[in-house]
Amino acid sequence: MIRKVVLKNWKSHLNSQFEFSKGTNVLLGHLGSGKTSTLDGICFALFGTFPSLQNRKVKLDEVIMSKPEEKGKAEVEVEFEVDGKVYSVKRIIERRKGTVYSEIRENGKLLEAPNSSRVTQVIQDLLQIDYELFSKAIYSEQNEIDFFLKMRRGQRMKKIDELLY
Repeated sequence: MIRKVVLKNWKSHLNSQFEFSKGTNVLLGHLGSGKTSTLDGICFALFGTFPSLQNRKVKLDEVIMSKPEEKGKAEVEVEFEVDGKVYSVKRIIERRKGTVYSEIRENGKLLEAPNSSRVTQVIQDLLQIDYELFSKAIYSEQNEIDFFLKMRRGQRMKKIDELLY
């Protein structure tokens, strides 16, 4: 369960913090208020990427706040719970350098840093899910919620099998 999300200089978020509780949590806001960028931040914190970055619709530098003032770096942090243990993952990106730091902590104790791919591997092992399954089955990119419905039946079953095995 995701407990907390912190976004600093991430798209339209100068310094935003969201705390979630058990059950259903809802992000409400006007068009362009930062709902999707919050979800992108969660995905980026967990896996070091998100669908529109992975699909090259945006560049990493474009998620660093540029208005009203250009910032040099952005940070995302997500706190989550697995089997009663509290984990926090943080990633920092710098303009023109990409991801410069990543870390994962368990109950405050550093498990892995600063290598982004090793941090991602720890998270995948903890959650028992990889980016592909997360992005297709859990986090559905805006306007892509019908991903599986658009496929032919045989393709759909093949893709579901690929994601689950």
